[in-house]
Amino acid sequence: MNGWLVANLVGTALMVGFIWTIQVLTYPMMSAVPADGFVAYETMHRNRVTAVLAVLAPTEVVATAGVVLFVDDVALWLSVGAAVLLFSIWLSTALFYAPLHMQLSNGFDPAVHRRLVHGNWIRTAAWTLRGVAAIAMLAVAT
Repeated sequence: MNGWLVANLVGTALMVGFIWTIQVLTYPMMSAVPADGFVAYETMHRNRVTAVLAVLAPTEVVATAGVVLFVDDVALWLSVGAAVLLFSIWLSTALFYAPLHMQLSNGFDPAVHRRLVHGNWIRTAAWTLRGVAAIAMLAVAT
């Protein structure tokens, strides 16, 4: 069994679980935070999410690079496609989701919150697709 493929599956599976937790629990519950505590809540959310991602994201990125660079027994389109998907996820995070969080740092805004919750389904689907790709790569290689 290829260590890069296992690391890729583990790293991706952790991120899939993380994004589904954010999507189904954390983001929807933001609307229930009282207005006078929302700025503090959003600040804590950003800080804690950043701390978790500081561990999980590099693991997934390094494992993805390892698969693309060092694994020959999976279809190139599958490994490169999964890597492009990961790049797209992080690019959208920087360009779309992080700015929404910065807007929410000034206080709860229902329209911004709605864009965050609805838009994040795209990122959730993309990470889920990466999870399927990671399983497929491991299945094809074994």
